[in-house]
Amino acid sequence: MKHSYAGLPAFERLLLLIATFLRYPGVGYIDSMQSDSEKSHHKLQLVQLYLQKVASELNIELPLYSRHTIQSDLKTLRRYGLLDRRPYRWGYYVGTAAMNWEELQVALNALHSQARYQEDPQINQIYKKLTQRLRGLNLKDEMFYPVRTQLDRVIVYTDPQEMMAKGKYQSRGTLFEKLDALEAAIVKGQAVELYRWRNPYNPGKIGYEQVYPLQLIYADIAWYLLQEDYKDGHLVVSRIARFSERFKGAMLSSSILNI
Repeated sequence: MKHSYAGLPAFERLLLLIATFLRYPGVGYIDSMQSDSEKSHHKLQLVQLYLQKVASELNIELPLYSRHTIQSDLKTLRRYGLLDRRPYRWGYYVGTAAMNWEELQVALNALHSQARYQEDPQINQIYKKLTQRLRGLNLKDEMFYPVRTQLDRVIVYTDPQEMMAKGKYQSRGTLFEKLDALEAAIVKGQAVELYRWRNPYNPGKIGYEQVYPLQLIYADIAWYLLQEDYKDGHLVVSRIARFSERFKGAMLSSSILNI
């Protein structure tokens, strides 16, 4: 059975459509009060316009096609997982390629600041992986230069691996070692038990605390946790480094706070 993209014109049209979504992520977005059918029609018109633009940029002659043909091509991209099986109300993009180069550079600047100065261990790992992959494209160094940055620097170690490498790790770890589990509890609205090992303002209040973790906050010199007391519902902001790694999660399925 002959494949629908066996011919070169159809195959090139499909590749040009993929290239269009990669070069112009978000193409097809209509910001209006039109009906869904009108939006769908104009969305495809925009896609066709940019498809022709990419073909011209690449000096490739775009074969004749119709609106129905583009719809068929979109179904093919969904079938092979290049597009998700969901409506693209805010424009099309392939996979997770939702940014162009300029937007990506701004995002890298923000990640660089949070990784270097706020020393978010998770962001640090992500930033390292991204820069490693992008350097494989032989991009100019300007791509990685932090044009915008923040100089607020955290005053305590946040990365257990860095602490071990610098010989700063003690027998008692910190809650930074459990950030993944803590973030999961925040998203799911779960109550957890945290062990407070240091409390300079109330030295007698040391030990386990049952709380709903609500948000991680960076302010001035440290990372903090906004939490709701499990028993009385009071809101407290505590420095994360004052909790140990002794973390007990998923006490309840949902929080009493609606946020």
